[in-house]
Amino acid sequence: MATRLLWFFTVPYLIRAIDRRSAQRARRVGARWRIVMAWSGMRGAVSLAVALALPFTTDSGAFPKRDLIVFLTFAVIFFTLVVQGLSLPTLIHRLGVSDGGADADEELRARLRATKAAIEQIDALADEEWTRDETVERMRALYDYRKRRLAARAGKLEDDGYEERSLAYQQMVQLVLGAQREELLRMRAEGELSNEMMNRILRELDLEESRLET
Repeated sequence: MATRLLWFFTVPYLIRAIDRRSAQRARRVGARWRIVMAWSGMRGAVSLAVALALPFTTDSGAFPKRDLIVFLTFAVIFFTLVVQGLSLPTLIHRLGVSDGGADADEELRARLRATKAAIEQIDALADEEWTRDETVERMRALYDYRKRRLAARAGKLEDDGYEERSLAYQQMVQLVLGAQREELLRMRAEGELSNEMMNRILRELDLEESRLET
């Protein structure tokens, strides 16, 4: 743990002195982030597996201090997982470290751009002979509503209850999917449906549920 702290507060400065490229400067993080990364150096299964792999005996007799090695390894694992692991959220909160919502903003921007591209493609397909008007209108309405909802979430449009209606729709879909799962389980229990067929349909229902927007 001391070595990790020492590393994060010495080597980065050495790299800064050697590598002056703009790409390297863009990857720099502040001291608070480096404290978090240093405190996140938790140890686990590999260390314990190596310790337990030590033989009980050797050609010269019992393996020296094997029990002590296993105990110390377990103690280090326990400390890092329990003490460091449980205290990490508090440390992050105390240091005020956050990504500033950058990931959420990036995801929202990508979803909005993708939705606009979908609407443009739907409009282009509307002139094709093989597309049906009712299908085009249904898909356009679906993606237009999604665009308004994302725009409202991004603050580009006044929220006219889009989020509330979307959550209500998701809840309704989940209840409907749940009813289907219960019926499939009942049919399987009564011998009306094979286990293989039930699992195949359940996977389709799970996939449909995973497609719900969050």
